[in-house]
Amino acid sequence: MKFAAFTTVAASAGEATNAADILDNLRQQTIMAEELGFEAIWLGEHHFGLYGAGDLPNPILLGADLAARTSRIRIGQMANIATWWHPIRLAEDLAILDNMTRGRVEVGFGRGIWPYEGPQFHLNADPRKDQENRELFGETVEVIRKIWAEEYFSHRGTNYTFPAENTVFSHPSIPPDPAWCEDGRVTRLRVTPRPFQTPHPPLWMTVSTDRSVSTAAEMGLKACYWQPPPLRIRERMELYAESRSRSEGRAFTLGEDQAVMRSTYVSTSMEKARKEAEAGIMSAFIFNDPFRGRQVFTNPGEELGPEVKLDWDFLEPRTLLVGSPENVVERVQELQEVCNLEYLLVEFAHAGIPLRETLRNLENFGTKVMPRFGGVG
Repeated sequence: MKFAAFTTVAASAGEATNAADILDNLRQQTIMAEELGFEAIWLGEHHFGLYGAGDLPNPILLGADLAARTSRIRIGQMANIATWWHPIRLAEDLAILDNMTRGRVEVGFGRGIWPYEGPQFHLNADPRKDQENRELFGETVEVIRKIWAEEYFSHRGTNYTFPAENTVFSHPSIPPDPAWCEDGRVTRLRVTPRPFQTPHPPLWMTVSTDRSVSTAAEMGLKACYWQPPPLRIRERMELYAESRSRSEGRAFTLGEDQAVMRSTYVSTSMEKARKEAEAGIMSAFIFNDPFRGRQVFTNPGEELGPEVKLDWDFLEPRTLLVGSPENVVERVQELQEVCNLEYLLVEFAHAGIPLRETLRNLENFGTKVMPRFGGVG
């Protein structure tokens, strides 16, 4: 079983109150994660934070910094919000990072869930415009794949046209080539560099609904789940395996090419973990309700009434990995047994928790939980 560390800059802040110090904290956390044997460090993307310091507007740029301070740990984004990026720029930046790290990159894509972010980047990135948002996401990923697969590419879509209409090129030392030029008009573009990994880094998608699970499978993207309880995850993993088997013509097993992300806090007891981490962990869930929809917290066939509160008592047995090492081991075993889980992303940093406690949480998981599942520890 593989384990990765996930964080956002905001959650990693500790006592820091400025961006430079927050980034120093994240560097310490990443270096420790590598020393503990974590497979990867995954970074989120957010803008216009209403919670003060700690946005992470460019996980790719920060990934380059973290890669330079490490030698083995893989560098991932969970996720680059594809609808907020220009596809050529995203393809270029990811390819550069993959070459800088000599192939340590994992690429995650998302559609975005917060209505105040998306429209600032593209009118169709607004998640309230469901069809337009999904079309923009699919088209952006399609363009990126074309760029990485073809020496010269072109694209005509709803949101993007490449090359742009009436693009011309003339240079005295570069003769026109029919591979990309016709009668002085540019017909195809060449984007460099190619990724270091062949044909490209592993591609992931964050998923929260049956529809997004099917989309990921049909696009051949690996899937990552955050909130659902184990039985719901199993149902969606079965859907993913069925959809991807059908689209690719080979059998995919339960859990293959899929991961689960969990908010995690390992302490000496459940009581101590709750005292230290409840406020920080719950702040993320409260902030994400109702954008992802309450269905992500339910088991199959279950509906939540309006009286249900997304509090610690409700979420702890469903979606959290918290408490003593024994508590956390039992919950990971449950995911392994119910879902055939092969890859777990550990959200180890939580808002308001001091840096020393965040590092202790990371160390506790790495030394007291991971070894029980074949992790380095």
